[in-house]
Amino acid sequence: MRGNAARAGASLGGTNGGTPRRQEEPDDPTLLRLRHDLRQPLAAIRWSVDAVNGTDDVPVHLSTTLDQIGRQARWMERLLTEVLDAPGRVVVVDLADALADCCSTAPPSAPYELSFTKAGRVPVLVDPVGLERAARNLMDNAMRAVAGGGRIEVEVRARGTRGVLEVADSGPGFGALAPRQGHGLVGVHRFADRFGGDLAFGTSGLGGALVSLSLPRALGW
Repeated sequence: MRGNAARAGASLGGTNGGTPRRQEEPDDPTLLRLRHDLRQPLAAIRWSVDAVNGTDDVPVHLSTTLDQIGRQARWMERLLTEVLDAPGRVVVVDLADALADCCSTAPPSAPYELSFTKAGRVPVLVDPVGLERAARNLMDNAMRAVAGGGRIEVEVRARGTRGVLEVADSGPGFGALAPRQGHGLVGVHRFADRFGGDLAFGTSGLGGALVSLSLPRALGW
């Protein structure tokens, strides 16, 4: 993947010196009850998908759609687990393996092409759910950019003492899309700050945007 990316300001390590900070547990009883109640229907969706996909005569296009539904259900279950059971859990994960689910498969009938490339093992010390949430935000921006057709290239590699996730698209580039409500890139910035990372923006070799998230590698793993 080729392109020009400029660092988004100085290192986002903040005042924590790169030390991961544990997030606070939610204490709103209504929110906790709601999230607890969502677990069972999500599990039922996942079990139903697995049951149908386990049969021998499922058409390929239906199997692909079911896989997507199953992935989204598992992702929501992981979000609920993080909130209710293990907020801010920090472990060593391989950057590429942790992001394969959300970055390597396009939705059924997507109007764009998607490629996912990894170069070897890239261990990083992070909150896995926070990492996937950040990657999904970057992917969401890229998918919006090529909603009318195009290409997204995702690459994970080691660069010195850093692990790098790059998302490039062939869209119109930064500033050409209508702004959205929410905390997309702001959330990615916060995630990078929490783990001593950097977020950079530029123009990709595809002609659209290039976003690069780099994190300190977990050396010795």
